[in-house]
Amino acid sequence: MDKNAALCVYLKKYHTGKEKAVPSTELEQLFSLNGRNLRRKINRLRQDGVPICSDRSGYYFAANQEEVNATVFRLTGLVTKISNARTGLLYSFFRLLFSWLLGELPIPVEVTIQIDDGGERDAEQVSGDHGDGGGTSADFDSGYESLYGLLDHCGE
Repeated sequence: MDKNAALCVYLKKYHTGKEKAVPSTELEQLFSLNGRNLRRKINRLRQDGVPICSDRSGYYFAANQEEVNATVFRLTGLVTKISNARTGLLYSFFRLLFSWLLGELPIPVEVTIQIDDGGERDAEQVSGDHGDGGGTSADFDSGYESLYGLLDHCGE
């Protein structure tokens, strides 16, 4: 019997109902899994239609529809939070893109300048034009501070 089937049989036999929930750490030890792999197996079983529920106390085989509904509600909340994080990241990218296009921020460019004595110095060590119309490396570096300060709620 593979671990998915064994996990399903174990939960149904010994942990049916919310009051008999088993902590994930106990399942990890019993089935020789780390937390990530346990979650993957639980997820696979759920995708296959097995009514495995969970809450703060652990995992359990559903005893009734209310337990399934509670887990579905909790999972829906997680999906919403992940979706909101994704939307925020996309929004931040477009804010940066438009700031660059409008010239509000310099386009981040790595510049190396050849010195007469044959040595090379990094752009942060040498003053000069960085492709943004002039300025020193200090001016160039300060563009990154503006870049990271774009989101008002991130602080200064």
